[in-house]
Amino acid sequence: MRREVSKGSKKEEDRILWTEKVPKRKAKGINLHFLLFFSLLLFLFIGGSLFYVWTRIQVIQLGYEISNAVKEGKALTEANKRIRLEAATLKSYARIEKIAVEELKMVKPKPDQVIVIR
Repeated sequence: MRREVSKGSKKEEDRILWTEKVPKRKAKGINLHFLLFFSLLLFLFIGGSLFYVWTRIQVIQLGYEISNAVKEGKALTEANKRIRLEAATLKSYARIEKIAVEELKMVKPKPDQVIVIR
């Protein structure tokens, strides 16, 4: 399967040529740049997905916190109304006079016992 080159050819060439010689190919492997680019792209996709899920969870949690705060605000408003009504009831003059006369045995002063200060 060999053949010799004639004497008239260039001296730098080999004297024996292989007729069945196939040029060497690079080994088909994964290109390092492609692997790096793909890894970076995958990392960014996963990171973005995780960030999106985290933000959605935060929105839901904040929604629950707002709902609870609104409920608490309504309960506090109702308690405030109830306490104001109770304070108004406790400050009424009729109630105070009744307690003074019945429980403390107080009497109204006579007109000559009253001293008016101006």
